[in-house]
Amino acid sequence: MTRTARLFDDYSAALLLFAEEEIAGEAYFARLASFHSGRQSRALLLLARMESVVGAAARPLLAGYRLATADATALRSAGQTEADAKAGMPWRDLVSEMTADFPAFIEEFEQVERLAPADERAVVRVFRKHEVAALEFAKLEAGGNADSLAPLERFLAEHG
Repeated sequence: MTRTARLFDDYSAALLLFAEEEIAGEAYFARLASFHSGRQSRALLLLARMESVVGAAARPLLAGYRLATADATALRSAGQTEADAKAGMPWRDLVSEMTADFPAFIEEFEQVERLAPADERAVVRVFRKHEVAALEFAKLEAGGNADSLAPLERFLAEHG
């Protein structure tokens, strides 16, 4: 089932939710990487690093609003549990899920970028850019492109 974008009208609440999802997402992709090998594992570890980069970018914004994420251990555990449910999922199905779901995340990040104060938009734009890179990877990977990791590597070279 294709994910539908959530609607946001509260910038700080969305910022906090996204920061928490990045913590869980890092653990999710890292756990998924343990179920795969070679290039597939590398791709998932790159996605985990991207989640970490975005989470780190969010921290100063959260501090500015005096917001604290839920317990990081619990968030990581939730991400790992979500990944565990996909332990036997074939690679092509996982990539297909990414191509179906990631556009909704891009829409969500675009909403929050529009809500962001002007002086915070550049940081929030990094959230969207990481999802765009992840979707580009998934589309290239689904198409059998041997250079599918390039969008992930470019994002990390620029922001990591």
